[in-house]
Amino acid sequence: MMRGSGRLIVTFGLLLLLAGCRSPWIQCTIVNHENAPVSLVEVNYPGGSFGVQTIAAGASYHYRFHSLSTDTLSLSFTDAARQSHTATGPELKQKQEGSLRIDIQPGNRVTWTPALTSGH
Repeated sequence: MMRGSGRLIVTFGLLLLLAGCRSPWIQCTIVNHENAPVSLVEVNYPGGSFGVQTIAAGASYHYRFHSLSTDTLSLSFTDAARQSHTATGPELKQKQEGSLRIDIQPGNRVTWTPALTSGH
């Protein structure tokens, strides 16, 4: 049976281990450079998807997620003329972390700027 000080040492050791653990997040920012809002914006990433109803002209949307496997990103959205668009992005790998910027440019062109590293 452990005494008080032994339990304290074990508890402290476990807390140190947990403090060193962190999840690899990707901070994604979608920026609408169009002169009109875009709607039904959805990003598909390895292991999931997220979206937002509307991003106003000149505005941005932020979302944080985990890449749960390895696959290609995609973005779909509807422009002001109610035309649907889909763009294929870079490949994400499981446990990558960092930032990802997706710019919806005039003419519905999409550019991807990943700044990612391999996570733990």
